[in-house]
Amino acid sequence: MAAQGLIYTASFQGVTVTNAVQDLFEFIGSANCSTIFHSFRIEFTPTITSGVAQDVRANIQIVRRTTSGSGGAAVTPKPANPRNTVAALTTVNRTVVTTQGTIGDILYGGNPSVIVPWERVYTADQRLVLPASGGNSQNRLCVFLAAAPGQSFTTSGEVYFEEV
Repeated sequence: MAAQGLIYTASFQGVTVTNAVQDLFEFIGSANCSTIFHSFRIEFTPTITSGVAQDVRANIQIVRRTTSGSGGAAVTPKPANPRNTVAALTTVNRTVVTTQGTIGDILYGGNPSVIVPWERVYTADQRLVLPASGGNSQNRLCVFLAAAPGQSFTTSGEVYFEEV
């Protein structure tokens, strides 16, 4: 099924992810619309030793949160189509390190290698929905680095989402 709302992308590039548990992305729902997630991509730059990329596993989860964390930096979503001149209503933050909010539900969990980019592309029936925040206690969705990776990594991330 084709998108029915406005499509946005939010990304960061070349950011140092410290050796700490953190939300790589945090999305806070708007009171005025729901947010539908189409895809996520996280890419780590592995450490090279004697010409060989060192495999480290990143414990990545996608979670709903009932409270926001602190720290991190804001990311301004950009319209995926240049004819869309409407600013996104969903709040996006990256690398929320200091404190994470309270986890409500874990929607995905895995341990991908940092050598290969981690990507999750949803079919129309699988897409995650972040409902409008009015009266919803789980109006935050996060891509969560659930365990410290053992070292710092240069990281890039991208997400495509739709507001309806």
